[in-house]
Amino acid sequence: MFENIFNSITDTVSDGVNRLFDKEIRIGVTGLSRGGKTAFITSLVNTVLNFGSEGMSDRLSRFTAYEKSGIYYGGMVQNHDLSVPVFPYYECCDALFQKNPCWPKPTDNISEIRLEIRYKDDRFYVPGEHRNIYIDIWDYPGEWLMDLMLLNMDYEEFSARMRQQVGKLTSVISSTAPLLEFGKILRPDEPLNQKNLKEAVDAYVQWLRECKQHGFALIVPGRFVLPGNLDGAPIIEFIPWLWERPEPQRESRNSLYGILKSRYEAYRSQIVEKFYNDSFSKLDRQIILIDCFKALKGGRETFDNINDTFEVLLNNFNYGSNNILTRLFSPNIDKVIFAATKADQITIDEQKNLLSLLKSMVTSASRKVRGDGINCQYMVLSSIAASKCKMVNYNGENIQVLCTDYEDDKPYYPGEIPPNWSQESMEAYQQYFKFRELKPPRIDSGELIPNMNMDILLQYILGDKL
Repeated sequence: MFENIFNSITDTVSDGVNRLFDKEIRIGVTGLSRGGKTAFITSLVNTVLNFGSEGMSDRLSRFTAYEKSGIYYGGMVQNHDLSVPVFPYYECCDALFQKNPCWPKPTDNISEIRLEIRYKDDRFYVPGEHRNIYIDIWDYPGEWLMDLMLLNMDYEEFSARMRQQVGKLTSVISSTAPLLEFGKILRPDEPLNQKNLKEAVDAYVQWLRECKQHGFALIVPGRFVLPGNLDGAPIIEFIPWLWERPEPQRESRNSLYGILKSRYEAYRSQIVEKFYNDSFSKLDRQIILIDCFKALKGGRETFDNINDTFEVLLNNFNYGSNNILTRLFSPNIDKVIFAATKADQITIDEQKNLLSLLKSMVTSASRKVRGDGINCQYMVLSSIAASKCKMVNYNGENIQVLCTDYEDDKPYYPGEIPPNWSQESMEAYQQYFKFRELKPPRIDSGELIPNMNMDILLQYILGDKL
């Protein structure tokens, strides 16, 4: 027993020392569902594992700390938290490196992967000393992220928020009418009818799934569509009350309304709050991946929904300056990067418009972040570049087009990206932009996964720590 206690204390002290002297950075990879988290982490890990290989300095030319710090090795090490699943890096590589490559399967649970970087410290008082830094990368299902907004909502506020959301999407989501019909069946002041509640929950889950298919981000509670090990548990068998609230004096604990309320509170405290305390509140830096194309495809309702969602979401992160004391006792996120993913869907000359669009999408959210005095940046990114941009002569004019590794894919010009939001520009995008579901690039085993702008991201999240 004493040995276990001693080992636990030793691990804790070691962890604290690493954090105190910037030897460990915890990076959260967050975003909306299907924002490209799995592809991003796979590509990021692959890049780090190639540190020290011939030619990497040239490939990472904008990661200036790579050469300046004398990085000579990158590798995987055992996770710090042995109770958390390891990110399936090798499975993702198997999918990409096979003869007929396919995209890695999206992750559907929380995972971690821990990396070690070795470099030479050439500061004047320790010239040539070999040092290392550990990078903990945390991956979370996008569906679970939305639950963070529940931390500051009681059941009535949650119900009001979703009542408003259902009302906004009545004309867009076809399953809204069947869901609202349960207002004629459910009796809030009567005892629980398990059959009726189960049917109502199924209808609400169907509504959430349809919202997800349309690209809406406010999928709450997130574990209703991605329950993990909670599948079938009573703690996720509740719904927001979408109808007129019963009189408070009739809300007994054993009534349907009382049970819905108690299950919501249990979900919020036992699932969401635990998730926040165990994971998100300990992050040092944050990468938020956004699929702008999905927002553009969905139209105004989707765009506004995503914008509102990020504003709510970012209120629940622990932002602030990370000085020497907070590094050890109360870590804060001191750097945030918003990345517009899938930039290989556009030509290089359209990247400036995608960057402008990204900024307009998260204006309110990033203003909140900047107000907390932290460093916030925007970028466009392709984690696994499935296309190449080249110049061709078309009717006497040189234009940029996209091509792939596949002979049957003819070069094409996808179109323009609107730099800012307007109803007219969104409609034009949907009418004229040629969005293709690109196949993965052909990559030989052992090669660096092709990407776009990964060196810029590395400089931003690691440059000041080396």
